[in-house]
Amino acid sequence: MHETDLPMVTVIAPCRNEAEFIERAIESILNNDYPAEKMEILVADGMSDDGTREIVQKMAKKDERIRLLDNPQRIVPSAMNIGIRVACGRYIIRIDCHSTFAHDYISKCVEVSCRTGADNVGGYCATLPGADTAVAQAIAAAASCGFGVGNAMFRLQGPEQEVDTVPFGTYRKNIFDKIGLYDERLIRNQDIELNSRIRKAGGRIVISPEIKLSYYARATYRGLWQQSFNNGLWNPYTIWLVAGGLSLRHFVPMCFVLGLAGLALGGLLWEPTKWMLLGCVVVYLSIAIAFAIRCARQTKVSALLVVLAFVVLHIAYGLGSLWGLATAPFKFPYRRGRLINKPSPDKVT
Repeated sequence: MHETDLPMVTVIAPCRNEAEFIERAIESILNNDYPAEKMEILVADGMSDDGTREIVQKMAKKDERIRLLDNPQRIVPSAMNIGIRVACGRYIIRIDCHSTFAHDYISKCVEVSCRTGADNVGGYCATLPGADTAVAQAIAAAASCGFGVGNAMFRLQGPEQEVDTVPFGTYRKNIFDKIGLYDERLIRNQDIELNSRIRKAGGRIVISPEIKLSYYARATYRGLWQQSFNNGLWNPYTIWLVAGGLSLRHFVPMCFVLGLAGLALGGLLWEPTKWMLLGCVVVYLSIAIAFAIRCARQTKVSALLVVLAFVVLHIAYGLGSLWGLATAPFKFPYRRGRLINKPSPDKVT
């Protein structure tokens, strides 16, 4: 495609208190090989108080492609909707501030979208350590392993193929006029739910190894625990609110934790149940150790630290889902219809 024929793209960066990562993420977009006059960057900030806004404002003074937008609701779906409503691009590229992007990221997203006709495209995500520590390296290794993340394809590697979701997608803007905007009730899983609506409407989602990006994982076990717990928490909440959008893999950790808890309680009533519990733990740890050793050989990290990362990830995720299952009816007692607004017709390109 000739440069003059390339479509205008709008990059939207939802953020809140990302002073440590925001500049690196935006710089990687600014350094892309896509024509400068064909790109705008909208940073939808959730009223940060850690210096993030000042960093973005400083960058905006140097590059007029950058605009800072206020996001009073402070959550990702509202940030995306704010950006989509004022976007000038034919494509909407959603980025994450914990990520960096290849120099040809935008051009590859547009090329793959045009070639495949998909409504949303993305790439396989390389997970990097959030800090230069042994623990951070182990967490990144665990998050790049099939045992750690299941069949979340975008965290692994593979060929170009049609999938159920991609990380930080590149959307044709007119798809939002067809299916609506992000559901602002969903603090987590908003991308997965949106992609579910795209597929139900007959759209396609394609992941390609040509589209390259990196994501910085949490640097501590505490950070991993909080992230995993909240990710698990919002799975039952999502099902409760929208009656779908997720697959069975999202509930495997919950079943695992529930099974362990059931066997532990059963052991109080029937002695053999204790041995069943011990057997399950031994089998799990044996598998975890085997995968951790493989990760250690490939990445030169401590196998023990990787095992701990697996345990934290799975247990926190499962407990989060159990808590979500128990609290969903109380947190959301009135399940109104899906709250999805349409973009203003005069702003859709």
